[in-house]
Amino acid sequence: MKRMFLLMLVALAGCAPYALAVKETYEVATDPRSLATQATDTQAEVQIKAALLASPVSGTSGIDVYCRQGVVVLVGVVPPGSQAGQAAVNIARQTPGVKRVETYFVPSRPSWESDIAIKEQIRVALIADPALVSGRVDIAVYAGHVVLVGVVDSRANVQKFIADARSVPGVVSVTSYMQTM
Repeated sequence: MKRMFLLMLVALAGCAPYALAVKETYEVATDPRSLATQATDTQAEVQIKAALLASPVSGTSGIDVYCRQGVVVLVGVVPPGSQAGQAAVNIARQTPGVKRVETYFVPSRPSWESDIAIKEQIRVALIADPALVSGRVDIAVYAGHVVLVGVVDSRANVQKFIADARSVPGVVSVTSYMQTM
């Protein structure tokens, strides 16, 4: 039995690159942005993340970066008095292709585990909603505060995403940076 389990693990591990490729292909295909816009947004995200990691300002490496249609959303923990938030905004503004920078910073994160659990419960709620394509939204959770970033086809769907996220126990607030096409 143990040998069978090990063989299954090896087989599944070998499939991981293919599963990831299918997931990425699905997300690109269901995204309402053009391929050129997706590529530009991804390039901006990568450049900003790299610059945050290389920044000499303490705390910038922990800031999450999302870019949709040239709008960058910076999300994370920035303690009071820290220069990390301003440094991250400056880095994002200097990045080619960035039209606007939005921020959602919290002063602390009491429970990483609780935030991960909330995020996964939100994912389940979004997947269970047949009216939504859950792959179109990124979810960040900090101290129970939920941030949604994505591009969808209607204001009604933005409201559905927000309502589904709010329905999850433990959610303190939901802030949407979702755009419509």
